Amino acid sequence: MGTSIRHILVSQDDTVIRLSNSFFQNLWDNSQAHTLPQFAGCRLRWAEAAVELQDRKPVRILRVVFCYLYFDHRGHLDRNKVMNDGALMMEAGMGSIFPTKSGSVIDASSRFAARRRDHQAIWKPSRHLSKAIYDAALDSKSYKRL
Repeated sequence: MGTSIRHILVSQDDTVIRLSNSFFQNLWDNSQAHTLPQFAGCRLRWAEAAVELQDRKPVRILRVVFCYLYFDHRGHLDRNKVMNDGALMMEAGMGSIFPTKSGSVIDASSRFAARRRDHQAIWKPSRHLSKAIYDAALDSKSYKRL
């Protein structure tokens, strides 16, 4: 038994595209040969799924995180924007890592960060799109792959 990570993009027209881990890693590393010019200047919905494997075949979804990927004007992944969203998600979940004590002031920074996270950094799929993403993660149907 093992675990695998699946990267799934959802285009503006709700097309589900499965990215191989090596392609995603090359995007992340800003490889000049690995760009997605068709998504230049776009923010795309992205799902990262952790999948349990049995005999090298996916058997169930362990977790799915729904975030965004940003592409610059040439189709390169904008890691800074992705990292900023990740920092926002951490702040929303953990609260301030440098809390300050004040007698009568309540620190609500994590609540505000959670609100920003919910509007800027994560998305919620429709039932139909969720099923398509789960199917792509489990290889139960044929999807466009990069």
